[in-house]
Amino acid sequence: MLLAVVGRAGRRARDRMVWPVTVVLVMTLPAKMMLPNMAFLYPVRDNVVLLAALAAATAVPFLSRTSGYFRAPVPTPYAPPVPARFSFVPLVPFLRRVLLRPNILLELLLIRVTYAAYARIRLAANGGSNSAGRARAEEHGQQILDLERVLHMDIEHAVNHAVVKIGWLREFFDFYYTSFHFVVPLTVLGLLLWRRPVDYRWARSALGFATILALVGFWLYPLAPPRLMPGLGIIDTVHGVQDFSKPDYGTLTHLTNQYAAMPSLHFGWSLWCGLVIAILAPKLWMKALGLLHPLFTAAAIVATGNHWILDAVGGALVVGGGFGLTYLLQGPRARTTAAVAADGLSSEPPVPAKDRTPS
Repeated sequence: MLLAVVGRAGRRARDRMVWPVTVVLVMTLPAKMMLPNMAFLYPVRDNVVLLAALAAATAVPFLSRTSGYFRAPVPTPYAPPVPARFSFVPLVPFLRRVLLRPNILLELLLIRVTYAAYARIRLAANGGSNSAGRARAEEHGQQILDLERVLHMDIEHAVNHAVVKIGWLREFFDFYYTSFHFVVPLTVLGLLLWRRPVDYRWARSALGFATILALVGFWLYPLAPPRLMPGLGIIDTVHGVQDFSKPDYGTLTHLTNQYAAMPSLHFGWSLWCGLVIAILAPKLWMKALGLLHPLFTAAAIVATGNHWILDAVGGALVVGGGFGLTYLLQGPRARTTAAVAADGLSSEPPVPAKDRTPS
């Protein structure tokens, strides 16, 4: 494991952090944060330290000190620097606009660990862990309902009961709500990583900032969704009839914050997907199809009783904030042609003669 400190792996500068970061994460974090809680991954998860040690001994391509790339790795190309949007806000160095595809292993590790940390913070912000917390969340729910009535936006009950009467429509929205929340964002990220790596970094940063802003909302304003508001008469189409003394969230009751309704990341993440597709898709029909996703998601979160209309507004605000912070701290999206990107991927500066590996 000490080779992570003294050894160097990979010819490119962008790969140098993969092994040290992997070792730090493996040695300091619980295995459940490193890998999803799936049965077929248990052998890897339960032996992740041993497997990392075996990788260090047998598989990691550490460079010899005689290699020309040991001291002079292939540099990482960056888009031209841009001025900060406001003179008093400096650009963040690690958000420089890289023109190469990120290392996939490092990206997967960081996404997984970041999501695990997000899930734990979200659960810690649970306002419904006791009767006082539930009362506070329900009080906030009444505040939201009162505000919607003032704004003539209180359509949750009417939409929910209208959908319940149509079997196929209810099943469609239940499926959409439970299935597309993770699948579509992960698909968009995967396609960007594969086809548009420069835009991937920009989109990923915006999504990360939006999620952080949402965590602040969960912490400061625990909110009972319509389905968990006693006396409102909302039918929980996904989870069934609720016992309001011990509300249920399916099989994830003890792992999920049931009162993290404001802002709605169901809608927020879908809006992020729609905007990214609308901005980057090459054809008009693709842009239109992408924008349908947040529309269907907004209908699903209301029809199933899982969110208020204003939750979707909150989700839109944090997504706007995510794109705004990315623009503020990183600069505008790096618009490069395919030729420039390809040139950046293939260009490798010559290794100085004095650093070349002896034949």
